[in-house]
Amino acid sequence: MMAGCEQTIEDFVQDAAHVIDKASRDIGQLAGQAYRIHDAILTQDSSDADHRLERLAQLARQFEKLADRTTRLSDYVTSGMEAAPEDDDIWPRIRIIQSQEEERTRLARALEEGVGQLLANAVFELASCRYLLDTENPAVDDGLAALQAELEQGLSDVRHLIADLDPPSMLGSFGLVAGLRRYLERYETRTGIKSVMDVRAITERLPATAEIAIFRIIQEALENVRRHAQASRVEVNIYEEDGALVFSVTDDGVGLQPERVGSRGRSLGLVSMHDRAELLKGRLRVRSDAERGTQLILSIPYPIL
Repeated sequence: MMAGCEQTIEDFVQDAAHVIDKASRDIGQLAGQAYRIHDAILTQDSSDADHRLERLAQLARQFEKLADRTTRLSDYVTSGMEAAPEDDDIWPRIRIIQSQEEERTRLARALEEGVGQLLANAVFELASCRYLLDTENPAVDDGLAALQAELEQGLSDVRHLIADLDPPSMLGSFGLVAGLRRYLERYETRTGIKSVMDVRAITERLPATAEIAIFRIIQEALENVRRHAQASRVEVNIYEEDGALVFSVTDDGVGLQPERVGSRGRSLGLVSMHDRAELLKGRLRVRSDAERGTQLILSIPYPIL
């Protein structure tokens, strides 16, 4: 029985090595083809050549990195899988992130089916009571109107909380960039802070865990703007720089004092943001100035595999 298992594993390893080797060669050829097309366009006199050159250069770099990682995976497989891949320790942390998101989703559903439904029913019933009472007493009518307004505000707050708790549903349908745009639209409506988004990078779908981690970092940064910055405008930028995918959140608020960041970093969400950036093998930086506001910059290797 053991001999049969060993043979099955050996067959699998051989098949896997063959597939990975072929994939590495094919990806390398794509990189070379992208560079050749890049050079051909470079010789043309075209008004949109700069844009096409930039996109082709990005693609070529991505294919090169992907081919390199595929080659390293092939080496790991063909060596008998004696040593774990260099990023193998990332999987426990990915599982932690997944578990956290699953718990957030369960909480969001519980709120929607419990408190959310209760508040929605209360608003409807109170409005019906006001209509049926048709009182001529201004004090009673004003009191009921105020109570209804408070319930409606509470219902709105709960719905915003539910949406914030469960972004995977939004990202799963629209992807990271479109999901962020929709989130910023709601954010501007809710906070009154002018919200702008500028995307200057290839925006194909990223791995689900990466999209969620990036979304959470940007979400936390935007919440810091709402709570602490006293800002009137916030801008989210996505672009590529030196082989990295960069996300920045910039506001025009009052800035953060260094001692405040040090003593209240946990309450500002910086610890969790750094943890998520580490999961992506990225770097998180915060720049702040009392006159120019605060900028949070997340840089991650690209492509993310």
